[in-house]
Amino acid sequence: MTVQPGGFRRRVAGVFATRIAQFVIGFANSFLLARLLGPAGRGAFYLVMLTPTVLASIGQFGLPSALSFFSGRGRSASALLGTALVVGFGLAAVLAIATLLVLPWLEISVLRAAPSDLLRLALISLPFQFIAGFIGSVLIGRQVMRNYNLILIGQTLAALLLTIALVAWLHLGVFGAVLSNIVVAALGAAAVAVEGGRLLRSSKGSGLGIRASELLGYGLRLYPASVTSFLSYRLDIYLLGWLLGDAVQIGLYSMAVSLAELTFFVPDSVSTVFFPRVAAAERLDADEMTPMICRFTVLVTVLVSVALIPAAFVAVNVILPAFVDCMPAFLVILPGVVALSVSKILSSYISGLGLPGPVAAASSVALVINVAANIVLIPVAGIVGSSTASLISYSVHAGMLVTISSRLAHKPIGAFLIPGAAEWMRLRNGLRQMSLLLRSPAGGVS
Repeated sequence: MTVQPGGFRRRVAGVFATRIAQFVIGFANSFLLARLLGPAGRGAFYLVMLTPTVLASIGQFGLPSALSFFSGRGRSASALLGTALVVGFGLAAVLAIATLLVLPWLEISVLRAAPSDLLRLALISLPFQFIAGFIGSVLIGRQVMRNYNLILIGQTLAALLLTIALVAWLHLGVFGAVLSNIVVAALGAAAVAVEGGRLLRSSKGSGLGIRASELLGYGLRLYPASVTSFLSYRLDIYLLGWLLGDAVQIGLYSMAVSLAELTFFVPDSVSTVFFPRVAAAERLDADEMTPMICRFTVLVTVLVSVALIPAAFVAVNVILPAFVDCMPAFLVILPGVVALSVSKILSSYISGLGLPGPVAAASSVALVINVAANIVLIPVAGIVGSSTASLISYSVHAGMLVTISSRLAHKPIGAFLIPGAAEWMRLRNGLRQMSLLLRSPAGGVS
C-alpha cells in the first residue's frame, strides 16, 4: 500500500487540532483542580485516579495495539468490535476483583497517601476505560478520526464542567474530583461505542474475520513494550508514595509532571495516526517517512517546551502559589519528556513493522534504570530526585530506539533528530493547514 502524504498530514493536523483543544481545556481544568484541592488534595486525587489507569495498562495485554493493527489491515469491524466489548468487560471485572483482594496490602505501602474509600470508588471507571480504549483503537486503525476527535474534546470539556459543578460549586473536594472522572469515563465509553456502531453499519460485514488467538498473539508480542513504557513514566508516583508517603509532595510532583506532559499533544498527535499507517504501508515507505516525521516532532516539541517554561512560571506563581516548589522538578523532567516524544514516534515505527521485541527490550531497560534511580535519588533529593531519575531513563530509552531505528531504516542517527529547513517549512504549512481546518464549516477535526 502506497502512503498518501496528503491524507496522513490532514489526519495528523486534525488530531493535532484536537490535542490543542484538549490542551487548552485540560490546562484550565488542571489548574482549577489544583487551586481548589491544594497540593495535598491533588496528590491524593492523582494517586487515586492513577490506580485504575495503571490497572488498565497492565491488564490490556497489548490488545489496543493489536486491535489498531488488524483494523488498519482491513479485518472485519464486526469481529473486532465484538471482541473489544467481550474482552474489555471481562478483563475489567477480573482486574477489579483482584485489586480489591490485594488493596489492604497496597494501602499500607505504595497507596498509603491515598484515601482508601476513594480507591474503591475509582475502580468503577475501569470497565469504561477498557471499552473506550479498545473500541477507540478499532476506530483509529480504520482512520475514522473526525468523530473520535470530537469525543476526546467532549470528554475534556465535560471534565472541566464537572469540576466546576462538583468541586467548585458543591465543594465535594477530592470525592467530587474522583466522581467527575468516573462520569467522564462513562460518557466517553458510551460515545465511542456509538461511533463503533456507526462503523459497523458502514462496513456491512466487509473484511476477514479475526480470532481471539490472533489478537492475543499479536498483543502479547507488544505487551512487554507497552506496559514497561507506561510504568516507566508512572511508577515514580508509587515510588514517591512508598518512600515518602506524603500527599503534599506527590501533589507537587504530579503538577510538575502534568506541566511537562503538556508537550505530549505533539508526539501523541503523530503517533496516534502513525502506527496504523506504518502497519498498512510498504516497508520502503515506512523507512523513508519515519526520520522526516521524527525530525518534525522534535522541532515542534522543543519549540513548545521552550515556550512552556516562562508560561509555567507565570501561571504557577500567579494562579497556584502553593505549587511554586514544583518548578525545580518541572525544569529537570522537561528535557526528559522531549526525549520521550522521540520514543513515542519510534516505538510506533518499530512496532508497526511487526517488530515489538526491540521496543520491549528498550522499554524494559529503561524501566529498570527508572526504578533503580528513583530508589537511590528520592531519599536524597525528593521530587527533584524523581525527576532526575525520569530524565535519565527517558533519555536512555530514546537513545536505544534511535539506534535501533537507524539500523532498520538504514539512516544516520542525525536524520531522526536534527531538524532542517524542510521541517521549518512543514511547520509553517502545517499551521496554515490547521488554521484552514479550524475555520472550515466541517469543524476542523477530521
